[in-house]
Amino acid sequence: MTRAVADRYVAALADVVTEPDAELSPEETLAQLQAFHGLVAESSELEAVLQCPAIQPADKRALIAEVSARIGLARIIRNFVQIVVEHRRIAHFDLLLQGFSAWLDAHRGRIQVDVRVAFRIDDDQQAALERRLAELTGKQVRVSYALDPALLGGAVVRIGSMLYDGSLRSGLGALAAGLVKER
Repeated sequence: MTRAVADRYVAALADVVTEPDAELSPEETLAQLQAFHGLVAESSELEAVLQCPAIQPADKRALIAEVSARIGLARIIRNFVQIVVEHRRIAHFDLLLQGFSAWLDAHRGRIQVDVRVAFRIDDDQQAALERRLAELTGKQVRVSYALDPALLGGAVVRIGSMLYDGSLRSGLGALAAGLVKER
């Protein structure tokens, strides 16, 4: 499934959950999508049944209804999952989930920021960094942190398609390139 196809599913779901009389908020929708995704990720049998073309669509609908009732999914989510399964897109549910999460962030004025650091930073440093990123972007930020000892020191920050490399490794690489160039 391409990103464009996933975006059509996401846009359709977003239209439904942003209607004034929607049974779920967008945040509740995301939580329920995550719950279903987690269930499928934990059960290879469930995923296999939902993907199997030999199993009748009516049987899959019944299974989805039963699973939805057990984990408390709203009708909107149950119907969405049924459409995804009927169009043989369940193998790409993670892409749909990522797309909806990105849509929700944009809808709420948030931006995803990925930060790789060489060493663990404490809570105060994280809070200060997040405040600064919010100031720079003018948006509410959702930051994910990852340790990357290969950086040697400093950090690499990705905001959308922009990459800010303040790592020691990058600095040393630039210094080495400058020294070679001076020869």
